[in-house]
This record gives sequence, structure tokens and C-alpha cells, in this order.
Amino acid sequence: MDMPLLCAGFAALSVALYVLLDGFDLGVGALLLLQPHERSRDHMVDSITPTWDGNETWLIMTGVTLLAAFPIAYGILMPALYIPIIVMLLALGLRGVSFEFRAQMKRYRRRWDVIFAIGSIAAACMQGLILGALLKGISVERSSFSGSVFDCFRPFSLLCALCVLEGYVVLGGCWLEYKTSALLHGFSIRALRIALPLFLLTFGFVVETSFSVQPGILAVWKAHPLLLGTVSCIVLIAALILFGSIGKRPDVRPLAASMVMIAAGIAGLAIIVFPMVVPFRLSIWSASSPRLSQIFVGAQYDTNHVYVSPFNVDAFVASFLGTFGGKSTKQVIATVTPTPSKTTSQLLQTPVGTVSLFGFLTPIPAPFGAWTSITKVAEEAR
Repeated sequence: MDMPLLCAGFAALSVALYVLLDGFDLGVGALLLLQPHERSRDHMVDSITPTWDGNETWLIMTGVTLLAAFPIAYGILMPALYIPIIVMLLALGLRGVSFEFRAQMKRYRRRWDVIFAIGSIAAACMQGLILGALLKGISVERSSFSGSVFDCFRPFSLLCALCVLEGYVVLGGCWLEYKTSALLHGFSIRALRIALPLFLLTFGFVVETSFSVQPGILAVWKAHPLLLGTVSCIVLIAALILFGSIGKRPDVRPLAASMVMIAAGIAGLAIIVFPMVVPFRLSIWSASSPRLSQIFVGAQYDTNHVYVSPFNVDAFVASFLGTFGGKSTKQVIATVTPTPSKTTSQLLQTPVGTVSLFGFLTPIPAPFGAWTSITKVAEEAR
């Protein structure tokens, strides 16, 4: 059984369930800021009372899985995303405090509602910042984060934060239309008719901008145009169904359409990122390996093949060329076997010979020639 793949699948499922299940109550919390009537706000809060706290369990499961299964990735992502993660956790805690106090202090209920709304908006925006930073790419050198903690506050990440907030507001509006009485239907309908077009516009701009911000995303689109095109069509169709069903019976249709729309978006992200746990930097297999620096070599075709963890390719190139001289060709991402695989590939041309260097982002296909541990090669050479 491929345990790294299984753990990555569980983490992805946890993220998806968190976004779908906690997204609507964060959206309801954000909409509290726009509702002037106390009785209506009470109904809004009552609609999420049974679920809001339990939904956050999926976020905990994601963090635990990342720490237990991919400690290397955890050690890279935490310092890179320290600020948004801490702010998000504080915001979620603030929501919990305000939720309890609003029920006990009726005199100051409006103030606690504002705090609950601010906590919801802050948590949603921080999650968007995290998403933007991951898609843009985390600066990594060797086995640690090499960028600044403020890298996640760049324009693309801020745009993603706005997109996530708008998406949650759409989910929240659909939830209110489904769960509340006619007293709030007019409010939820107005909110959806504004939030949905804004979300789609921002979402489209994020997708378009991502191609220039992260070339790896464009490469995945070129590699899987049919698959990602199908996902995009599902998002668009679900959005059209949602817009057409606002204010109409059955009340569950807008919520179902919004869930499909967001779930399709998550699926698209998974396709773009897979098989990376640190997007465009570190694969799930490399991150879970206890022997990250293991190197394999073997004689193949007209050059010697060297297999290095993709995390150590640049360091190996610098060391190898520094020792033997020569130059390296441009690194490309390729599939070099008939079996499904993905690897970085480049030639190291030196006075003593040419080496084909591979950094497999997927498990090395077997059999891919006669390869063996570099330790064994060194022992035989002695």
C-alpha cells in the first residue's frame, strides 16, 4: 500500500470537507456584519449553532496528518505561513468566544455579533492568503523555508483572500436560504445576487493571473487540458444553476449547486497541485521519505543516469559541476518511461563524461534500468 499517497488523499479530503462544511458558517458570520436587525441576526446564528464548532475538526485533522505523514513539508510550510495560520487560529478562537458571550450578554449582543463577523472574515481571508502563497510557490532551499514570512502578503495572495471570502459568503447565503424562514430569504437573495457574480469575476481573474504568477500551473493546464476544462465547465454550469435558482423552490437547490461549484474548484486545485505536498516544490513521496538525500545511480543508454530526490537536485548539480567542471542543460519536467511518471530531467556535461540527472516527483518506475544505491557503488569501486 502506498502510504504517502493514502495520507495525502486523507489530508485532501479533510481540506475539502472543511471548506464545504465550515465555509458556509464562516459565510454566515461574515453576513452578520450586513444585517441590521437583531432578530434576524439571532436567526442567522441559530442556523449554524449545531454545526459551526464541529466543522473545524476537519482543519485539525489536516494539520495532524501533515505533521505525522509529511514532517518535512510541515517544517517548510509552518514558517512560511506562520502569520496567516496564527491569525486564522486567533480569529477562529475569537469566533468561539463571541459566540458564547452573545448568548450571555444580551445588552452587548450587537458588539459580539460584530466581533463574530470580524473573526469570520479574518479567518476566511487568512485561508485565502495561505492558498495564494501555496499556488505562487514557497521559497525552499535544501530542506527548509528560505523566503520571508511576509511573502504571503503579495498581491496574488491578497486576490486569493478576496476570492475565498466571496466564495464563503456565497455558501453562507445559500445556507441561509435553505435553513431560515421567509424573514431572511430576502436578505439572503440580495446577498447571493451580489456575491455570486463578484465571486465568479474574482475567481476568473485569479485563474488568469495564476498562469503568469506560477508557470507550473500553466504547464499542468497544457498537460491536462481536457480534465481541467471539464472541471471548469462543471464550475460554470453549477454557477449558472445556482444563479437561476436563487429565490426559487426547492430551497436546497442553491445550496447543492454552490457545493458542487466549490467542490469542483477544489478538485481543480487538487489536479493542479498533485503530486506535490509543497506545491511545485516537494512531492508527497519525497516529503514522507526518511532518507531524503538518498541517491541512486546506474548505467543507461549513452549516459550514466543519476536519480536524486527532487528536493536535492540543485544542490547535487552545484556540487557535481563544482567538482568536475562543465555545464548543465536547462531543467525540464518530463515523462521518460512508458509508465505514468513525472521527473525533472537535465544533462550534466563535464570533461569526464555526461550524466543524465533525474529528480522523480513520482516513485521511480520499476524496472527503469539497473539502478542501485550510490553507497553500494562506492563500496564496489573500492
